[in-house]
Amino acid sequence: MKSFLILNTLIILIVFSFSCGDQGESGPKFGTGTLKQAVYNLNKAPSNPNSDTGTTGRVDRFVDLPLLLWPSFEYRRIPRVVEKDKVEHCLITESEGAQLQPGTKVEVIDEARCFYVRLNYKDGIPRSYTTTFAQIRVIETGEEGWTWSKAIEFDKE
Repeated sequence: MKSFLILNTLIILIVFSFSCGDQGESGPKFGTGTLKQAVYNLNKAPSNPNSDTGTTGRVDRFVDLPLLLWPSFEYRRIPRVVEKDKVEHCLITESEGAQLQPGTKVEVIDEARCFYVRLNYKDGIPRSYTTTFAQIRVIETGEEGWTWSKAIEFDKE
């Protein structure tokens, strides 16, 4: 019993020392990366890569998400067809975003807490995507804003 207590204390001290180890580091909170075209699979149950139609009998349909930088967005709880309650979304409007170029070097500085993004397209039709947003800083210009998390290819460390 006494050795069990000593072992538990030792484990707690080791975990505590690792968690306090690198608090003095500066630099990007989430890392750096390069922008790429964000692609979204409209098929809610992705197909089997070894099959033409997959296990669901449906073919994957991919759409390109607009590669834009939004200065801000709004959190709003919106009902979803598959959920009984309202679910938090990040709301954005396509026309409020500034164009980004694939290959642009960025620093990720924050991540949105929503798991769904509702994009109001220029045609007036809103579409929801199961994805999230990252706040980025364009390294070359210093410009900050929000874009799709799927649009960031993180640098290898």
